[in-house]
Amino acid sequence: MDSNLSGAEILERMKNGDEQAFASVYRQYHPALYLFILRYCKVPSLAEDLVHDVFLKVWEIRHRIQPDLPFGGYLYRIARNHVLKTLQRAATDRNLREQILFQLSAVTGSQAEQEVQSREYDRLFHEALKQMPPQRLNVFRLCRQEGRTYDEAAAILGISRNAVKKHMVLGMRFIHDYMFRYGGISLSLVFYYKNFFPDGVPSF
Repeated sequence: MDSNLSGAEILERMKNGDEQAFASVYRQYHPALYLFILRYCKVPSLAEDLVHDVFLKVWEIRHRIQPDLPFGGYLYRIARNHVLKTLQRAATDRNLREQILFQLSAVTGSQAEQEVQSREYDRLFHEALKQMPPQRLNVFRLCRQEGRTYDEAAAILGISRNAVKKHMVLGMRFIHDYMFRYGGISLSLVFYYKNFFPDGVPSF
């Protein structure tokens, strides 16, 4: 690849199917993209797999690239969306969940590291609760922390059962997203397990 080519020219060549241009883009952006994804997933081997997936996606949709626009921001948006989709798949794909949790256990194997993760989970969880609207927080505490039924919570708060259900759905989604944003895929998966598989939470 001609070293005198501008970034826009390399992107234009990649857009037109030039594999050498693609390899040049890969070498340029791989290190930073790897660190970006590692912030979310915390597992080096998983981060590397996700980086590979992202570049494969870029190659598949290269016709959409606009060489005159910043490529880095475009690449990071694809990466973040892919990590989110991986997390969403992990919620329903048992094999993927087990693979991620196995890799996490290898990274956070010592008791000290597990305690750090546990403290971080508790901190983020309580931070998320503090940011929820008062009524939604009341619903979450009644239904999730006190074990009340939707009907019982509705009677206590003087609202409809449907309103209780809506608050719970939005509250769970908010906490899950908060965990993912500030704790990465590992803590968001733990939140998922704690709330949907309370008898099978993986140990930290």
